[in-house]
Amino acid sequence: MRRRRRRDEEVDPASDGTADAQRRERQSGLRRVLRDRFPDRNRDNLLPVLHLLQHENGYLPEWALQVVGWHLRVPASEVYGAATSYSELHLDPPKRRSVVVCTGLACWQSGSEELLSAAVQRPDPEDTASVTTTACAFMCGLAPAVRVDGSWRGRVDAARLASLIENVDV
Repeated sequence: MRRRRRRDEEVDPASDGTADAQRRERQSGLRRVLRDRFPDRNRDNLLPVLHLLQHENGYLPEWALQVVGWHLRVPASEVYGAATSYSELHLDPPKRRSVVVCTGLACWQSGSEELLSAAVQRPDPEDTASVTTTACAFMCGLAPAVRVDGSWRGRVDAARLASLIENVDV
């Protein structure tokens, strides 16, 4: 006997018939995790859920944001708004290499503008590195600071940054 859906009941995105089998499997697995870890389906859990997804995937896949909205009964616009409001949450898959340049006052005064320019203009034919900034790395005594593949380095100049990016530490 099929259960009839109430008019105000939301449609589960994994059962709408448009997703492929692999996507449905991923969505079902995420729904199970959300039911286990966030059973109360409270909208106050939106940020903790997004941080969990970021930690598990390295970014926030679109299909996962749909499931989160459905599970927490939060509109898609609110889920997307939260996902794009925090610099530690990313909507795009991570690239193989990551460069973060601190643009705080001490770093900026010590030359991070040149570091950022050098990192952005560096040739990357395979598009394997992402270059971003952070407002402050709290490493003012070691300015300018950069993070290459998760490791912070201080007192970096353009030549050292190039060697760090090329994986040759000087």
